[in-house]
Parts: sequence; structure tokens; C-alpha cells
Amino acid sequence: METSSQIYVNPLSDAGFKALLCDPANKPVLIGMLNAFLPPDRTVEDLEYATTEIPGLTLAGKASRVDLRCTDTRGRSFIVEVQRSPQPNFFRRCVYYASRIYALGARRGDGQRYDILPVYLVALLDRGFGFRRDPSEWEGRYVSRYTFREKETGQVEDETISIIFVELDRFGKEEFGECAGAAEEWCWMLKNMWRLQPGAAEYPGFEGMLAAGEIAGFSKEKRAKYDTDMITERDYYNILETAKKEGEAKGREAGLAEGEAKGKTEVAKNMLASGMPEEQVMAMTGLTAEQLAALK
Repeated sequence: METSSQIYVNPLSDAGFKALLCDPANKPVLIGMLNAFLPPDRTVEDLEYATTEIPGLTLAGKASRVDLRCTDTRGRSFIVEVQRSPQPNFFRRCVYYASRIYALGARRGDGQRYDILPVYLVALLDRGFGFRRDPSEWEGRYVSRYTFREKETGQVEDETISIIFVELDRFGKEEFGECAGAAEEWCWMLKNMWRLQPGAAEYPGFEGMLAAGEIAGFSKEKRAKYDTDMITERDYYNILETAKKEGEAKGREAGLAEGEAKGKTEVAKNMLASGMPEEQVMAMTGLTAEQLAALK
């Protein structure tokens, strides 16, 4: 858990991710991360951060937002997601996000030629999300790549939508020196950066990332934004944890099924009281708009 005395941000926290990878001043860091997990023939040379909204999606709520969207010099779109809380149908949600961005490519005035550029979604996960992982086939694997391909031959006819999951909970190397290759080094750094003490020379190739993520080096405005985001994030997880404990206690008293329902209700009440958008509350709890209205 992050502490007030840490030197560097945690890239897997909302606040740390925004400060490090969503800042255009740190574009080289983002490019380095993408190239570590993309196939070798999909190298990114330069990026432009996207500022336009995505129809049907919001950038305001964790449960229904795209964390980061950018486009490279060849017009390819990239979505970067960080997910720390279990969510039902997460794989489908990623497909939906990527599909919406891909569909936007058809609106560039290309007539009916469907000259649509590829879309890549990279999801950084710090815990298991229920993916089917046969131990005999997935031993030592932590990066998975999904795309459209012919089932029997594995042939990819055309590059359309690619979804990459970086499952950091499956990455178990303890020391940076044990890592082999850029992907493993990035996995280690994403998991451990916030624990490090100054000494960038010990981590060759990551000097820029550490400099960009050093909290003391933030401008006054950026530090204020980071601190505010951290407080919001801690409050959010405290709300979830408190509501979860209350729901568990009520579940023991009134039965598991009833307790689970009450737990969701308590979570929703606390979320609404904290000012969280209704769309996000519905996504996190599974409650309907009508059920939320009944709680007000």
C-alpha cells in the first residue's frame, strides 16, 4: 500500500497513472511501455494524446472510463487501461471499448472503403480477473494477446482490433536483475516502482521513468492535483472496504444471499453519498437505475 513517505508514484494507482503516463511531458515513458508489450513489428515511434470524447463512454468514472487514449504517427489508436478492482465481464468490456474506437475510424470520410486503422488496447491488471488459465500452458506467462484470426491456421488476415492483457499478479520475479527482456523489466517496474528509493543507476533504461515519477519533482500545480487524486482514491477504496465489511456482517446474520444484496445496497448508498456518478455506481454494484432511484 502506498505511503506518505514514498519517493515515486505507483503507476498502478489512478493518481500515479495520471501523473506518470497521462502527462504528455512524459510521452517517452508511455512509448517505452507500449513497445515493451506490443509485437515487435508494431513499434510506436511517436504519439499524440487524444482529447476528443468517445461517444457512449465517459472519462469521469473508473468503472466506465478509458484511462488513456492516444494515436501514433501512423494513425493507429492505443487505449491503456489500469484495473485494480474485479469486475464482471471485464473481457467483454475491453472488447466493447476497443470496438467503439475502431468504429470511430470509419467516420474519417473514407466513403465505404472501410480503410480503418488498427486499434490496440493494453490492460494492466494487478489481480486475477477470472480468465481461463491452464497451469500446464500458462506457466511463466503473464502477457496475453487477443485478435481476430482464422481458428484452424491461426492466420491473421488483417490487423483490426488487438487486446493485450498484462497480468502483473502472474509475474513473480522478485529482483530487477532476474528480468529477461523489456517486457519483464516493465512488469517489475510497474509493480515495484513505488517502493524504490533514489538510485536510478540501478535500473538502466528506466532513468526517465523514475525522474518523471518522482513526487518531489512535480510542479506545484501537478503536486496539488496528485494529492487530490490520491485522497479521492483512498476515500473510494475505503468506502468499498467499509461497505464490504458491513455487507459481510449482515450476510452472516440474515443469510448469504440476503446479505450480498444488502451489501450492494450499502455500497451504492456510500458511493452516491460520496458524489460518485450514478453510471459508475451501477457498473460497480450491478444495481439498476430504478434500484438506485429507490435508495435516494
